[in-house]
Amino acid sequence: MHELNDPKRIAQCARIRDMIRQVAADPAHEDDYYAESYHHWKLSPTVPLSEIEAFEKRAGIELPDSYVYYLTQVGGGGASPGTGFSDFKSEWESYDGLQDVSEQLTRVMTEAEWKERYGEHEYEEPGTIGLCGMDITYVAFLIVNGPMRGHVVYLDYDGDCAPMWPKGSSDFLDWNENFYSELLAGYDIDPTWKFMWQAPGNTKALIRAYQKADDLEYKKEVIWSFQKFETLPKAAEPFFADLQDPELQACVEEVRKYFRKKAGGGN
Repeated sequence: MHELNDPKRIAQCARIRDMIRQVAADPAHEDDYYAESYHHWKLSPTVPLSEIEAFEKRAGIELPDSYVYYLTQVGGGGASPGTGFSDFKSEWESYDGLQDVSEQLTRVMTEAEWKERYGEHEYEEPGTIGLCGMDITYVAFLIVNGPMRGHVVYLDYDGDCAPMWPKGSSDFLDWNENFYSELLAGYDIDPTWKFMWQAPGNTKALIRAYQKADDLEYKKEVIWSFQKFETLPKAAEPFFADLQDPELQACVEEVRKYFRKKAGGGN
């Protein structure tokens, strides 16, 4: 039974809906690849809770609250961080696998750990619902069962790449809000694969993300995320200067080179 009376979630849904309106009204985003080709920043009508509960009864599951909040208060499909959310339907041809739990998606693992333990995954892991395409080879899935229930994960078509988890937060509503926040801030996240790899937020948020990270590869991706800014923020310089690891310094140099080239200053 979904209560749907959490004021924080209600406010978050209102923010997301308002942000989608702002993005849709901005001519700068008319030609964004997935918007132009698929959803045009339009939302489908919201879904009555009774329809969602009818689906849950047929499927033998209870959908994550974050997803139900979105369906009932933001939209039943359409605009999304990728190719567009399919319109919610209370009846499916098959509910196979929805009640199961994917062992691979019970926690976040580094790429090295995943390769050692598994090495491959199904195109659609048990206990997940496909949300939207994110780039040429990745699809965003919502986990509906298990410890990571309510979180978004990216899985590649071929199944030989480690599951990717959205940076910042993989919670379904947070993931949506982070995407539209990045767009409205004017950060470079087009094409959408950039949003998949980059950490969300301003300079302070990126530095905090780096400081909280334990995995070297994740730290590198946070450093590369500075390329989303129009120019290299001044606050990034002392942060970069404190990095001593040679691999991290190599990433910093790549970022600086990117901005030099962008400014027309050569290599």
